[in-house]
Amino acid sequence: MNVLFQIRKDYLSNVAGDSIIVQNLRKNLTNLGVKVDVYHDDRINLSKYDLVHIFNTIRVQESYQFMKHAKKHHKKIALTPIYWDLRKYFKDALQLEKIISWNRNEKKRKFLFDHCDVYLPHCMGEAELIIKNYNTSSKYEIVSYGVDESFLMGTKDFLKKKYGIDEYILCVGRINYQKNQWGLIKALSKEKIPLVLVGTVNDKTYLKECLKVGKEKLFLLENIKRSELNSIYKDAKVHVLPSWIEYPGIANLEAGIGGCNVVTTEIGSTKEVFGDYIRYCNPYNTESIYKETIEAFETDKNNLFRDFIMKNYTWMKIAKQVKKIYFSMIKQ
Repeated sequence: MNVLFQIRKDYLSNVAGDSIIVQNLRKNLTNLGVKVDVYHDDRINLSKYDLVHIFNTIRVQESYQFMKHAKKHHKKIALTPIYWDLRKYFKDALQLEKIISWNRNEKKRKFLFDHCDVYLPHCMGEAELIIKNYNTSSKYEIVSYGVDESFLMGTKDFLKKKYGIDEYILCVGRINYQKNQWGLIKALSKEKIPLVLVGTVNDKTYLKECLKVGKEKLFLLENIKRSELNSIYKDAKVHVLPSWIEYPGIANLEAGIGGCNVVTTEIGSTKEVFGDYIRYCNPYNTESIYKETIEAFETDKNNLFRDFIMKNYTWMKIAKQVKKIYFSMIKQ
């Protein structure tokens, strides 16, 4: 079976959740015998492909072009939306120009949902939101996001040996407004516990605002290799992602399988995906962030969340499900 993945052209240079999804799904499908190519050319020759799999409906312009090209050549099309309605977030962030852009592109999103053969939301909340917002009757299958099992294999004392950092709170994610590192730093500003931020700085102005809070023992690790992340998760007592929205946050899965206690935002799909295995905070309330984080820090680690993830959310398990969906599409 030959499958073409189509995603935004900067998915490797500007790494985000869709980048991780595409790379891991491709690797595991390949291990299952599926031939997968990844291209961002919306005029590529599609003749050798059995189907096209398009990723991301937030950055919709490229996906729209991929869809038009695939439909023109009568290809079967799977769509991984990676969707949430971000307008409330944009409003709260005073990013009014993004609301205008979002509304302008709604017809293109509806085109994507109406013209795919199947779309693959990660949970029922995402599926229901798509049906509500776009009134689409297209078929869907729930396909969760996964986690690489290599995050089980971290070595101890990585940051202690390299930087002298021990017994720390961790936050992994791009340094920008959506991830709300400022709220986390503010909440922990009077604590002596080391706070380690790992991620690319997407917004230098936002970083300056974060640093102005003036927390002691704040460490920013910007150029960490993904191969080093498993060891960083392993020694963290708690991983916190107090974002304004997460659906549901791949870093939360990585941290959980890596053995961390986990705190994340209550906004988005987090509660549906993670259930009672983690703690939830209100990103609008620094007292909530502080309370949940400190309680998680003071709680002994256990394997319950890790075992839940291993049972439900490994990339190989997800890839097997997707392969079955591909075969059913081709037979139709």
